[in-house]
Amino acid sequence: MFNEGGEIGVFRKTGLIPVFFGETLFGPLMPNLQYMLVFESMEARDKAWSVFMKDPEWIRLRSDARYADTVSNITDLILNPEPYSQI
Repeated sequence: MFNEGGEIGVFRKTGLIPVFFGETLFGPLMPNLQYMLVFESMEARDKAWSVFMKDPEWIRLRSDARYADTVSNITDLILNPEPYSQI
């Protein structure tokens, strides 16, 4: 779903700007995907996620039987860069 299914493309198309995407290779928390996105403000974040959730391609993708029960836990961390951050 994330790699081959096209989810990354939908992220970019809907304004979810990636810094990185990662996948857990081993361990008890598999499957586990991680990604970091950047936004100008919380309002921009909320708007981009709203556009993403309504995107027809995303709706089709999440309804695909191949990806049933692939999301079991979501953790959302909001980070703010320090003045010396390059990101």
